[in-house]
Amino acid sequence: MSVSVHKFITGPIETNTYIVRGDKERCLVVDPSSGCEEVTGFVEREGLFPEAILLTHAHFDHTMGIPEFQSIYPGLEVYVHRAELMLLTNAGINGSVMMGKPFTYNGNTHDLTEGKMKIGSFETEVFFIPGHSPGGVAFKFDNFLLCGDILFAGSIGRSDFPGGDGELLINGIKEKLFTLSDQTVVCPGHGGRTTIGREKRSNPYFTL
Repeated sequence: MSVSVHKFITGPIETNTYIVRGDKERCLVVDPSSGCEEVTGFVEREGLFPEAILLTHAHFDHTMGIPEFQSIYPGLEVYVHRAELMLLTNAGINGSVMMGKPFTYNGNTHDLTEGKMKIGSFETEVFFIPGHSPGGVAFKFDNFLLCGDILFAGSIGRSDFPGGDGELLINGIKEKLFTLSDQTVVCPGHGGRTTIGREKRSNPYFTL
């Protein structure tokens, strides 16, 4: 299945929420933050049917839009790595308390596991890369890598949050993401797109 990836900027700290669009009007929602009216509007206008919500990790700015989607699409399933449940269900460590809007999600979830997974009608490859958070993952669809706050254009995710580990993060990027094709399009959780090749050549965390 060929896919296209559509980016929307949502929430209080400009999170990238993505719609992964496949064949036959099916789609996946990745990292919905709050204020997803533009995203849900796009899905409705295009006549798309969301098959699941995928979370790269469970910090508040990547999860607060779950109820918005589930209010429109009841029963929409949420996929997250098991190690992120401690963040998803605890406002004190997912960062939402700091914003003055405590948020938790205590609904049913499905476990993400490293390797190839079939989610709905989509096939993806999941890379488990802790360090920014305990159960951070990246998703590869065709030539697109949706990596949350693991890798950015010219930077990497912070590791000073609960459960963070900078060495794990850097090693995971080197050992897993940097083995992908240089042409792989990196779609991060904040900011603009980049490529694996560009980050290998110029990201200061790996060129020092």
